Amino acid sequence: MKQGYKIIDSDGHMVEPMNIWEEYTEAAYRDRAPKVIGHVGRVIFKHGPCEAFPNGNPNPRPESVFADFEDRFDEDYRTWWALPGRLAAMEKEGIDIQIGFPTNGATAVSTNIKDSNLQAALVRAYNNWATDYCRDSENRVQFISMVTMLDVNEAVSETKRMLERSEVASVMLPELDNDLLWSNPTFDPFWQVLQDQHMAASFHGGGNQARRFKGFHGPLASVTHAISFPMDAMIVLGSLIFGSVLEKFPGLRCSFLEANAGWVPFWLGRMDDHAVGRQGRYMHGHTIDMKPSEYFRRQCYVACDTDENTLPFVTEYLGGDNLIFNTDYPHADCTFPGGVDGFLNRSIPEEAKRKILWDNALELYGDRIVTTVTE
Repeated sequence: MKQGYKIIDSDGHMVEPMNIWEEYTEAAYRDRAPKVIGHVGRVIFKHGPCEAFPNGNPNPRPESVFADFEDRFDEDYRTWWALPGRLAAMEKEGIDIQIGFPTNGATAVSTNIKDSNLQAALVRAYNNWATDYCRDSENRVQFISMVTMLDVNEAVSETKRMLERSEVASVMLPELDNDLLWSNPTFDPFWQVLQDQHMAASFHGGGNQARRFKGFHGPLASVTHAISFPMDAMIVLGSLIFGSVLEKFPGLRCSFLEANAGWVPFWLGRMDDHAVGRQGRYMHGHTIDMKPSEYFRRQCYVACDTDENTLPFVTEYLGGDNLIFNTDYPHADCTFPGGVDGFLNRSIPEEAKRKILWDNALELYGDRIVTTVTE
């Protein structure tokens, strides 16, 4: 808590130990797990050739990206992101609850891995490690569980396994191969389980950095980093709305993380025009019951960044609704230290700040968040 505000960080990141796959992967799949051969900044793994990285990735990021990490992250860095250091950092910022996405753990659902059984085994390994990591936090640190979508039955099974774990806040959806869309009816049993069990679906951007924009290097890496995150969110949101997923599953809640929020007014307006406006002719006769913006306001949440230029405008446009707070801790471009202070200093109405820092996240995650915070 800070300045009277209760705070949920809806997009922090877990930082896995280098031996996660050796320690947690089931014996039958251990020799096919990602091959970790080093790290950069104690955050990003280097890999040797394996199914997730057929050619390895020995130089995933320049060392200079992480040059200030020991000074910035102090105890958490020196103890390889152990839970006590994370809790200390949360206290320093005034964060009551932090929800962590995978960092290297997302390798489990690499699009290079085509075997659903292997993906499922790696997902279980990650989810088991993350559960162990969060267990002693007294519900202050929770994680976003993973699923493989190569086999929808496996996704349903793993989601049900996670339902009993208080450490789990929601489910992260992986990238899909280019020939699949989230509106494919194959995924309906999965959406049904999420809706029935009040478990949110979380989409984390950035995948297209290494796919559509893989040729962008050096200074142009900033271009792909700037565009891929919001573009990923826009594509997914559009497919969920125009593909009638949100219409068929009105109780499904979805979140879009690490993409800023500045794209939201533009995209909602443009989607509305393509559904019911002058460009609706491109619907080719298909109809949806409501405007895209109405589906968004009913079911979707977007993580905003402390320092994004358009935040006051987006907040006013949405009335403070549908936005959640995030720090991206402890990634290189995260807002730590000072992210909470920076947000509280923005020209945003007090009511909207309370919604963004706390209330909206409770709507998104529902009973998955154990609110032990006191005034």
